[in-house]
Amino acid sequence: MGMTRRLKARLQQAWDDAKALDWHVVFMLGPRHKFSEAQWALLDQRSAITASVKLCAWLNALLLGVLAAWQMPPPLQLGGFVVGFLMALALLWQAARLWRRPTMRTLYLGYVWVCVMAFVSTFLMGMFSGALRLEESIGKEEAGQLALDLVLLGVVGIWVLAMARNEMLAGWLREHEQQQQALALAQQLSSAQIQPHFLFNSLASLQHWVRSRDERAAILLDALTAYLRATLPLFNRQLLSLGEELEAVRQYLAVMQVRLGQRLQVQIEVPEAVASVQLPPALMLTLVENAIEHGVVPKLGSALLRIETEQQDQSLLVRVIDDGPGLPEAPAQPVRAGRGVGLSNSRLRLAQTYGEAARLSLRNAELGGCIAELQLPWSPDTRAAS
Repeated sequence: MGMTRRLKARLQQAWDDAKALDWHVVFMLGPRHKFSEAQWALLDQRSAITASVKLCAWLNALLLGVLAAWQMPPPLQLGGFVVGFLMALALLWQAARLWRRPTMRTLYLGYVWVCVMAFVSTFLMGMFSGALRLEESIGKEEAGQLALDLVLLGVVGIWVLAMARNEMLAGWLREHEQQQQALALAQQLSSAQIQPHFLFNSLASLQHWVRSRDERAAILLDALTAYLRATLPLFNRQLLSLGEELEAVRQYLAVMQVRLGQRLQVQIEVPEAVASVQLPPALMLTLVENAIEHGVVPKLGSALLRIETEQQDQSLLVRVIDDGPGLPEAPAQPVRAGRGVGLSNSRLRLAQTYGEAARLSLRNAELGGCIAELQLPWSPDTRAAS
């Protein structure tokens, strides 16, 4: 019974191993990964052959010609060099095609190409022999052996190249996809980092007013609930329109006006024509939150927060202006973590989305206060859509 059980276990293991075999590799069938057109478009950006590689290919072709000539009788060395050099160039041309597109079709066409070139090579050597009246120096058996050697060498060479390159590109695509997923996750986390500071402060105020039986607790709870219901789903998107972002800002300011009372005065002057301009989520919210925390809250008495836009030829300027103490000329202490992280995240997401076409800058206003200016690309298409 024990031997039977062990035999069955070994047979089962052998069957499992056989099922796991990659028959493309076992029978040299060729590359196993198939790519979509979109993936090929992405891979084509990495398939360029550099000048250094091209020079190396020419040097190798010359070397192969020299080696071919070295193995020939002296009268045939010139012909051997020419044929070997041309054969090497033909193989390298096929190798370049496989480097760019390592597919089954390209590989099998490469096999045909190798056979044709081997036939042509032996034919040319025969012509050299005949022209020099040296037929006896390369007979039919030698010519057949030469052709077979060339075919085997070429077939194995391009097969190894196609397999290795196919696996390399598949691995690069996996890494690229993982990087994109990590980037998307980082963008979502960047957005999420902005929210806790505001939420914690609002919940702290709510907790205090509930304990003190302040009537503002119910108003704040309603405003906070409306803010969360209206804005949180938006932050899962890659881009928002300026109109959607301003709606989130209005909900946020409604909460802050409950917390700060009449001290906070708000002016929003954004024409409907620019409401469709796209931007990463929570950018405006970050600027408004900074203006509240560092401009409105530190100021004694009432404070004004103003949001305005200015249309330029290829861009839209969005400004968040407060009349608070403004930016310190030379901060003696490092900026608070929340403010630094929020602005850094905003600049990072702007760069990821628009590159150098967008920017975020802060400066002091002439009459006091701080101006946060956001420059967004605004193409004619965007303008027409709006």
